[in-house]
Amino acid sequence: MKRTTLLGLALAASGFALAAPQAADIAKGKEIAETVCAACHGADGNTSIAMYPRLAAQHPAYTVQQTLAIKDGSRNTGAAVTMRPLVENLSEQDIANVAAYFATQLPKSGEANPKENPELGARIYRGGLAQKGLPACMSCHGPSGAGIPGNAKAQDGTVAYPRLAGQHTSYVVDQLNAYQSGRRTNAIMVDIAKRMTPEEMQAVGNFIQGLH
Repeated sequence: MKRTTLLGLALAASGFALAAPQAADIAKGKEIAETVCAACHGADGNTSIAMYPRLAAQHPAYTVQQTLAIKDGSRNTGAAVTMRPLVENLSEQDIANVAAYFATQLPKSGEANPKENPELGARIYRGGLAQKGLPACMSCHGPSGAGIPGNAKAQDGTVAYPRLAGQHTSYVVDQLNAYQSGRRTNAIMVDIAKRMTPEEMQAVGNFIQGLH
């Protein structure tokens, strides 16, 4: 007990006193979402604009990670450049509040286009393509596209596998192309995207759009 007390005093004296993280404030997050985020992502995170991701029910750790990457300029693909000035003045607590708010919102399901090879998309998403060494998307993002939440940062920087269900086809395809070209960096996704043809990207994006 004495050793613990001395350690605590030493940390405080040296400027390294430990502070408990502040819990997210969903009400404050809602205010920011409605004033800063709504025009692109929708007030409830269910945007109808295909170039922007749907954030309703997204895992908050992932939303925080990606928003911080946009804020510091390490993610600069697609609409990230447009978004950066909007989030530059948000604190990490503000971003955590917004992420928590969007995580509580009910996601709206999309609909796959029957003319865009949903059969191929389903095959890739559920089982991958063994002949190309392409793994099933659901192994990380779940059978229904709900993703996998994370609690601690992994060695590869993954804090959570994001929710994909209902994302717009064109947004999914844009992200796969960004990974394929190296404009977005994630070792797993870069390797996967490099194994995919444009037809396969379109098909799996279409299938994901219809997941719910």
